[in-house]
Amino acid sequence: MRLLFTLFSLIILTCAAKAQSADTARFSIATLLLKDGSAIFGMLDYQKSDSVALYDFNLGRISIAVKEVKEIDIKQLEGKIVIEAANGKTYIGEMIGLNGGLVILNTGSAGIISFQANMISKITSYSLFASRKGSIWFANPNATRYFFAPSAIPLKKKEGYFQNAYIIGNSVNVGITNNLTVGGGVVIPFLFYITPKVSLKLTERFYAGAGILFTQSFLSEMGLSAGVAYGLTTYGSSEHNITLGAGYGFASFDNKYSATPGPIATVNGMTRVSKKISLVTENWMIPRAGYDKEVLKKSETGSEWMETVYEKKNFYSTALSLGLRFMPSNAISIDFAVVNIAPDPDTRNVTLPYLDFVYKF
Repeated sequence: MRLLFTLFSLIILTCAAKAQSADTARFSIATLLLKDGSAIFGMLDYQKSDSVALYDFNLGRISIAVKEVKEIDIKQLEGKIVIEAANGKTYIGEMIGLNGGLVILNTGSAGIISFQANMISKITSYSLFASRKGSIWFANPNATRYFFAPSAIPLKKKEGYFQNAYIIGNSVNVGITNNLTVGGGVVIPFLFYITPKVSLKLTERFYAGAGILFTQSFLSEMGLSAGVAYGLTTYGSSEHNITLGAGYGFASFDNKYSATPGPIATVNGMTRVSKKISLVTENWMIPRAGYDKEVLKKSETGSEWMETVYEKKNFYSTALSLGLRFMPSNAISIDFAVVNIAPDPDTRNVTLPYLDFVYKF
């Protein structure tokens, strides 16, 4: 398992280093929700204090008085874009102009192409796609997380996902802004947790983030309260990346608080190997100050018995995993993995299967 993880990390770093940087073109897509209940969607022409104009993909250029608009949602697209035309064809390139209802696209290999705005069925940022051998793939729907641990890649504003693991584990995470994600979940009937995270894109391939994981048990007899404040960095793209994370935590059992004797660390990664399959690894190292062990005792008469004693010793428990992410669509993913847990030096490693389902909204 450790050898596989090392090889897998090298593959991720190689793929991430080869990823191309984005271009710099920018324009806006607007969705207008009118007070009469109707909605208009298209490319933003201008937004003034009294009116908004856009090129609707079906109706052409439209100007709407602001007093008729209930809500405006504007998304900026930068760099390369993907245009899906009404005739079913798809074009990738950099937008170099918007003039009189014409969208002018520089496709590179196919030259410059002009489209009537009302002949376009959809425009999407190229960053939402991964092009392989001339084909177009939808983006990894869960680049912001591995199996449970987060990456430093942020959810965008109003994006979110629901995750179910082992049936009893359910969680929701939502992008409050492009840099702030708030989430939480429950493990029925044992505990609940919250997971706020702040993330920043520092360069084209480098992200940094920080967050808190806090959990509290439902059952009074468990008496558990625990948390960890962490920082993390991610190198790569949404399709190929590796993340290093570390933080200090605390735990309370029966109202007795103690801090971790060292930093909790994670090393995680993913790499896209086909349109619908990614390899994913998530690995935890948790510091501990001691453990219970069985010791053989002898009496003066020669009788023997096993006794549990506490061994005070600093060490790390580990949980290493490797699995597949199946992505049937750009909104759904299913993770299958094998997890190898090393609890303490006196206990055999345990290997368990892992399964989760995620729906992105």
